[in-house]
Amino acid sequence: MGQFDRQIATALRLIAKYGQSIIWNSIIDGASVDPLKPWKPTDAASTPHPDIKICFVPTNDTQWRKLLAYLKGTEVPTGKLAGLMGQVPFEPTLKDVVDRDGVILRIASLDLLSPNGQKILYTIEFEG
Repeated sequence: MGQFDRQIATALRLIAKYGQSIIWNSIIDGASVDPLKPWKPTDAASTPHPDIKICFVPTNDTQWRKLLAYLKGTEVPTGKLAGLMGQVPFEPTLKDVVDRDGVILRIASLDLLSPNGQKILYTIEFEG
């Protein structure tokens, strides 16, 4: 049993309650097919992860902006859409895209709250 299991459970419970189901598409660059041109990969492959919950929050709200700035340790630009996501069975990256009700959202920044290596909460900012 980990030190932060209670916090992880709380984050997952609240995100499940207030979050929205999305499809997270993990983008993986293809391997090079030409050994003489290893810098030229094939097309990227997408692996969908359905039914992932994200709690979307507008960053122009003062309270949410302060909370996100506190979590990130820096100022959060206004007008962007942000989201909170708990533990997931894959490793999110900046290349990935989110399908929210048919609208594709690209990731501008991805921060992980992970004390002692225990993943608690991802803070995601989406491109404008």
